[in-house]
Amino acid sequence: MIELRHFRYFTVLAETLHYGRAAEILHISQPPLSRLIVALEEELGVVLFERTRRSVRLSAAGERFYQDAKGILTAVERARGNARSASLGEEGALSVGFMYAAAYSVLPPLTRAYASAFPRVDMKLGETIPTLLLEDVRNGKTDVGIMYPPDVLDGLESRQVFREPLVAVLPADHALAGAASIAVRDLGDESFIISPRVASTFIYDTIVSYCRRAGFAPRIRLETNFQQTIINLVGQGLGVALVHRSMQSTHADNVRFVPLKAPPFVDVFVVWSRGNFNPCVAHFVTTAASVWAREHDEVSDRPVR
Repeated sequence: MIELRHFRYFTVLAETLHYGRAAEILHISQPPLSRLIVALEEELGVVLFERTRRSVRLSAAGERFYQDAKGILTAVERARGNARSASLGEEGALSVGFMYAAAYSVLPPLTRAYASAFPRVDMKLGETIPTLLLEDVRNGKTDVGIMYPPDVLDGLESRQVFREPLVAVLPADHALAGAASIAVRDLGDESFIISPRVASTFIYDTIVSYCRRAGFAPRIRLETNFQQTIINLVGQGLGVALVHRSMQSTHADNVRFVPLKAPPFVDVFVVWSRGNFNPCVAHFVTTAASVWAREHDEVSDRPVR
């Protein structure tokens, strides 16, 4: 059977065309090298070297085998390097799930930073609602989730990567659309559009609790999963909503984003399973923390337009 050392010994001899020098490079004595080359020729059923008392040169078969052997050794070295890189999380595959609102805030700078730092990692992004995303992270379908903080961290790890206030989104012709800011109690008589609790316990409870502290229970007219859909429905005059401030970057023409006085803040976390041993996860989390440290002050101070 041909072993990897056969390719290495043959290649060194093919490049030196001298048994003594080849044996010295390989740190073996000449007789074992001679025996190995003979055994290789017998295994292949060809003559690789044409030998005389004064010279050694490659045969036609040897020339062809040399090209293939070099390719094999190069591939092995590449595989060895790839394995080391993969073990360090420098290449491989990483599946990242995210809730829709993150696409307008932390997701773009985070994925840009990670892709730049680890260009050999095959990163796949998938969008879904927070409750389904949490289940995907738990069962290993997704390596990392970018989402609201989980209610229960059993078996999970998490790290905050973003924070922003909620703002009111109103139809463009609403009486309060031109206000510099409003109190949420000013919306006490309005119909609300909100994400259902089954899609995201966190954002639903945050909005409802915030309204109740202001003295009213929001009258929920419509429920839909994604904040972009909520904004579109507000623009059609079907109600008002509280959404992430970063959603103002949708630049919808038929709505106005109005700051809230004493607004509630929403936190976004990177979440991963404690049992997930993909080495790319640690680098993604570290990158997320770095992006958050660099940008969160700027983002939290950005005015609503």
